[in-house]
Amino acid sequence: MTVLAKYEIACRALADARAVDDVMEIHSQAEAMRVYARQAKNRDLEIDAAQIRVRAVKRLGELIVAQKETVGLHRGGRPAQTCSDAEQVSPPTLEEAGIDRKLSSHAQRVAALGDIRFEALMGMMRQRAMDGGPVLVDILKIDSENEQRESRRTLARDLSNRAAELPSGRKYPCAYIDPPWLRKQGVTNRSYENHYPTMPWDEILALMGKVSDLLLPDAWVFLWIPRAHLLALHPVPMEFKTDDGEVIERAVKLPLAWAVARAAGCDSYSTCFVWTKNDEDHPDDIGGGIIVRDQDELLLLFKRGRGLPKPARDEIFNSNHRERKREHSRKPDHYRDMIQTMTGGLPVLELFARVDAEHPLPEGWDAWGNQAAPAGEIDIPEFLTPRDAASEVA
Repeated sequence: MTVLAKYEIACRALADARAVDDVMEIHSQAEAMRVYARQAKNRDLEIDAAQIRVRAVKRLGELIVAQKETVGLHRGGRPAQTCSDAEQVSPPTLEEAGIDRKLSSHAQRVAALGDIRFEALMGMMRQRAMDGGPVLVDILKIDSENEQRESRRTLARDLSNRAAELPSGRKYPCAYIDPPWLRKQGVTNRSYENHYPTMPWDEILALMGKVSDLLLPDAWVFLWIPRAHLLALHPVPMEFKTDDGEVIERAVKLPLAWAVARAAGCDSYSTCFVWTKNDEDHPDDIGGGIIVRDQDELLLLFKRGRGLPKPARDEIFNSNHRERKREHSRKPDHYRDMIQTMTGGLPVLELFARVDAEHPLPEGWDAWGNQAAPAGEIDIPEFLTPRDAASEVA
């Protein structure tokens, strides 16, 4: 008999079970099998056993609720003396049924999920485990994570929409930024300046200060940065308080990536993504370079405040994406789709966007154009492209 057949038999046995004792027996056997499978490193069996255990908990909750509604379950304590000891009959207690109060409460909460919600969560638990995540036995944890994620996303969307009604304009829970970096080595035949205007680093930092005013207190910032710029030190003015209370300003050299994130109001670094600019059909495509062949670009993710909630398991992407480059500096649409998915469709502000009929913005995004200008001449909100914009962002 195959493992799948045994799993289906166990599921049918639970569905047919009418006694708490029968359900508890299946629950115990499933837990023992789960522990054995884990020790034997049999991942498939461990997942199946965990799922049977959770189904047993749901069935237990259903039986407890049904028993409460019929003969009832004894709540403990000394019963009222309404007849002789010989005639005294009490409903069974949870302890007599081999169920502690914690398990009883948990089982009833699982049963209260309902069949549709329960099966959806079971599918998520199985998929998470098959994708290499932990083999969970607490379905309520998955449900709680989903509720918290959706609650925080709803709050971010509401705050953004309400801000859009104010004179100051929309505040965004996420920004996607691809600055036109000025290269320190000057203009050569391979320089960015041959393809589009670039901005000095100080102007990019000044612009990020305006971006900070457009973000919600809890937000994500995705930032493209060349590898050569990543840890390049750049002086940033910072204020310090002396022992006698005087506030003084000093220039402090910070890694450029962090200087930009800090200017945008971010508090911490989260992770990064790597775009490898070749694919399986053209694995030998090489980029230019002085010390190494530059085949990759980095997309950093910074967090402001609490950031946005962690994406669900099916919303998580690989850190590396392989795709051949197109025209100079255009990033793959993959990353727009990734951000749209990871944020749950929240409003996103894209800076230095390149938009046309073949590469439209995702729904709910706003963009500020692909032509750079000195930061002092930019009032970002006036340049935002509405969602029903024309085909080209200038």
